[in-house]
Amino acid sequence: MINGVIFDMDGLMFDTERLSTKAWIHTATQLNIDIPMEFINSLKGVSAFYCKQLFQNRFGPSFDFEYARSLRTEHMNLVIKESGIPIKKGLIELLSYLKSNSIVAAVATSTNHVLAEKMLKMAGVYDYFETVVCGDSVVKSKPEPDIYLKALQIIGKSSDECFVLEDSPNGIGAGYAAKIRVIHIPDEIVIEDDVKKKVFKICCDLQEVITCIEKENNVR
Repeated sequence: MINGVIFDMDGLMFDTERLSTKAWIHTATQLNIDIPMEFINSLKGVSAFYCKQLFQNRFGPSFDFEYARSLRTEHMNLVIKESGIPIKKGLIELLSYLKSNSIVAAVATSTNHVLAEKMLKMAGVYDYFETVVCGDSVVKSKPEPDIYLKALQIIGKSSDECFVLEDSPNGIGAGYAAKIRVIHIPDEIVIEDDVKKKVFKICCDLQEVITCIEKENNVR
């Protein structure tokens, strides 16, 4: 019986990973550095702490990650201010379904709490969620399971009565390590076969998740 659904945020609920990709490319041009797509993809679904490690591993310990990140954030904020938060297909339908069926919804995102709360409120979906667990709420963020384990603890559900919804390999790994069944909704990144083995189900969009829940809960 599914009594809880834990959502990733960027690339899953909001079409922000594409914005982030473009923002990092823009930032690389400003800083006159080379960051290939493979490297940009490795940043997705991880906390700022791990992102900093990845940048300093690539460009050296003196690389000013905070400055680079501020340029990237500034560019993203300008786009969002002009166009709003791009919501993924089926999000509102799924959240409404969960609410009407008394199924708990939670967020587990590597994004920091201030930004995550701001984006959820801008998109008009903040009140659907019982809790929002962020990358700065745990010592080890995705791909470690800590963020999902904390979400389970807060909502008071066991791993076998929840689904995790994810788009990135790091997020899938985190949900799998927390022993929660992971539903993958593909976004930008092609998932390798070793990651696919950790996925319970692949859905083309968030609305299709409703069918998975109804099947699991024997709803006719």
